[in-house]
Amino acid sequence: LHLLDKAEDSGGLSDVDIASVKSWIVWANASLDQICFLETPDGKVYDTGLKKPNRRIETLNDILADKKYLLGDQFSLADVAVASYLLYVPQFFRDIDLSRWPNVVRYMKDCASREYYGKAFGENVQQFLIASLETMDGSKKQGMFGGLF
Repeated sequence: LHLLDKAEDSGGLSDVDIASVKSWIVWANASLDQICFLETPDGKVYDTGLKKPNRRIETLNDILADKKYLLGDQFSLADVAVASYLLYVPQFFRDIDLSRWPNVVRYMKDCASREYYGKAFGENVQQFLIASLETMDGSKKQGMFGGLF
């Protein structure tokens, strides 16, 4: 939030959009972390809350029904905050199926497909995520041996 406030160039965002970005960042840190990562009392992650229906993720799915990104067609810091939590889930929980939220899956795939996601996390992580998400959105059927055949 501090960097957003100090940025000389808002990237063409209006004051309303900047407030929305801040709201999404706070939501991601306050709510999404607890949904994506279930922890023991001593802070060890043992599972994800995305294996079960979740009202907040359902609301996110509805919001993304007619938007590519959280603010519309423009990728923003809001997407960095929200997608970063979501995209860690399939990396740590390989058996996760998020298909009950098709708009969230599409959003995750759009975020992971960005050029700079690959540069930041590496092409192998990027390709793994895209392939995993494609099996969840029905756009690519997984065959035998992890889709090799």
